[in-house]
Amino acid sequence: MKPKFNCRCCGHCCLNLIDAYNGCVSDADLERWQKLGRTDLTDWVKTLHLGPGNLLHTAWVDPQTGEDVERCPWLLDMLQQKGYLCGIEAIKPDHCRAYPEHENHATLTDCKGYKKEFNNEKQKRK
Repeated sequence: MKPKFNCRCCGHCCLNLIDAYNGCVSDADLERWQKLGRTDLTDWVKTLHLGPGNLLHTAWVDPQTGEDVERCPWLLDMLQQKGYLCGIEAIKPDHCRAYPEHENHATLTDCKGYKKEFNNEKQKRK
């Protein structure tokens, strides 16, 4: 049976923003946030004009310093519990929603959500 993805809320995917995939948001993301008036999000996005009709929306860029951040600014520590939660879950970027794209992508990025020992642990608790 193919393993099922179960997020561990470890925050690994949001704590290590090191590749361009994690550092960009889609046109749809930006438009959604603009329509909602979420300047708290759009302020952290820098749009690069790469040529006619070719825009790249880089995230997350600190609006005060202009520097790329190394971890997602919307990642919330669960404090007394182990793990993290997304502070913008309902409107998070499309690439966050799609992560990991498949089991191999999880393995390549060190995501533990497909690990059998975790999935077996979760089944025992039900």
